[in-house]
Amino acid sequence: MLYSRISLRERVAPALLATFLIALPAAAQRPSPGGSAGAGGTSTGSVPGAGTTGSVGRGNPGNIPGNNYPNSPSTTIQRPIFLSGKVMFDDGSKPNMDIRIERVCSGSPHLEGHTDSKGRFSFQVGQNQGLDMDASDSSPVGGFGRSGGLGSTGGMGSPSGMGSRGGLGGASGLWGCELRASYPGYRSDVVELGTRHSMDDPEVGTIILHRLANVQGTTVSLTSALAPKGAQKSYEKGMQLAAKSKFEEAEKRLSEATQLYPKYAAAWYALGQLQQQQGRGEDARKAYQAAIEADKKFVSPYDQLARLAAQEGKWEDAANFSKQAISLNPVEFPSSFWYNAIASYNLKRPDDAEKSVKDLLKLDTRHSYPDAENMMAQILLDRGNYPEAAGHLRTYLTLVPNAKNADTLKQILLKIDQASATPAAISAKE
Repeated sequence: MLYSRISLRERVAPALLATFLIALPAAAQRPSPGGSAGAGGTSTGSVPGAGTTGSVGRGNPGNIPGNNYPNSPSTTIQRPIFLSGKVMFDDGSKPNMDIRIERVCSGSPHLEGHTDSKGRFSFQVGQNQGLDMDASDSSPVGGFGRSGGLGSTGGMGSPSGMGSRGGLGGASGLWGCELRASYPGYRSDVVELGTRHSMDDPEVGTIILHRLANVQGTTVSLTSALAPKGAQKSYEKGMQLAAKSKFEEAEKRLSEATQLYPKYAAAWYALGQLQQQQGRGEDARKAYQAAIEADKKFVSPYDQLARLAAQEGKWEDAANFSKQAISLNPVEFPSSFWYNAIASYNLKRPDDAEKSVKDLLKLDTRHSYPDAENMMAQILLDRGNYPEAAGHLRTYLTLVPNAKNADTLKQILLKIDQASATPAAISAKE
C-alpha cells in the first residue's frame, strides 16, 4: 500500500503541476449603457472564470451567477407559444397573485408572469421582457479561482453552452426548458416543455407547490405588501423603465420609492441590481444592505452581497454573506453554496469548501453547477485521493465536454489511470 501511494503521487504530480499553477486573470468589468458588461466593479481576486466580458444576465463577467438584469439576449420565437394552467398548494393554502410562473431553460429561470387570485395563469412564452428582481436561482458557470485550481470552463452564458438566460433554442423553441411555479418556502412540480410546439394545446394542467421544511428566509420581500400606494407606483414605474433600458430614469423612480417607504426591501434590492449592472459595486452594496435592514429574512440581498464580495476577492465577506443566506434558506439559493465554496477554497479552508460543494451537489440534481464537480476533484487531489478525484473529473467532463481545459483534464485522468494501474501490474508479476 505504501509503495502504491508513493508511486501514484510521483506519477501524477508532474502532470498536475502545470494546471494547478494557473492564475486566473482578474476581470475588469466596464459596463456599457446598453448593459453589455457585467456587474460589480473591477475584480481583484481569483474569481471563477474571470477574464472575459460578455453579456449581462445569467452569463456574466467573472462567471459568478446571480445577476438578473435586463437586456439578456434571447432567440426570437418564430411562432408564438401559449401556455396556461393552475397552481395549488399541497397544504391547502389559498392561491394568491404573488405566485411566480417561471420558464427554466438549461437551469436559468425567466419570469413569465404571476397567477391570478384563484391560482390560474396564462401567457405567451417569452413575451415578458421585464426586469426580474426576485429570482433566486442562477446559472452557475465558471471555475473557482485561486492559484492551484483546475481552471474554469472559460465559457460565458449558461451551463454547458446551452443558451443564455431566457433563450429559446431548439426546433420547438423550448428545448431544454421546463415550467415551474415559485413561492417562498415551497418546492414546485415541473412541466417539461422540450417537445411543445405552437399548435399544441396550451393547457399544462395543475402545478403543485410542496411546503419545504427548515426555510426561514424568502425569495421575495414580505414588506412589499405594506408599502403605501405612492411608493408602489414609483416602484412599478421604475421597473417598467428598467425593462426599457432607461436605467437613469428607473433609478430615480426606485430611489423615490425607497424615500417614500424606507422599509421597501424589494425597491432597495431593485435599486442595487441596477447599480450593480452599471458596475457601481459600492452603491449596490449599500442598497443591498438597506434591503436587509428593511427585511432581514429577504435572502436575495445576502446572495448578491456574497457575489459582489467574490468578484472583488473579498473572500471573508463572501463566506459570511453566503453563510447567512444558506442559514436562512438552504433550499432555494444554490448560488450561495457556490460562493461559500469559492470563498472557503480561496481562504484555504478545504473542509468548509468540501462541505459547501457536497451540499451543492446534493441540491443541484439537474447539474446546473458543473464546476462544483471540478472543485470537488481539486479538493480530493490536494489530499491525494486520486481515484475519487478522477470520478469527479469524469463527471465534470461529461457535463462540460467542450471545456477549454478539457484536454488538460483528460491528460490528468490518463496519468491517474496509468499510475493506479502500474503498482497492480508490478504486484501481479511478483
